[in-house]
Amino acid sequence: MKAQVSLKTGKDTEAIAKALKEEAKAGLPKVDVKVWHAGEKLKIELEAEDLTSLRAALNSFLGWAYCAQGVTANE
Repeated sequence: MKAQVSLKTGKDTEAIAKALKEEAKAGLPKVDVKVWHAGEKLKIELEAEDLTSLRAALNSFLGWAYCAQGVTANE
């Protein structure tokens, strides 16, 4: 199972991508994650062994992206 998400995160996209790359390095069971930025867009690609793992990883990364964007907006 595979999913790719593109989020328009504005001027702080590079900082958000850096934060999420650390989470991707930590590793998730049954899931491979790639995170990068393209201009003002944050790209997240997830590949999982099953739908349950994909959904859980997607939930986590979307939550972390939201959190990271909130932190950078307050700086």
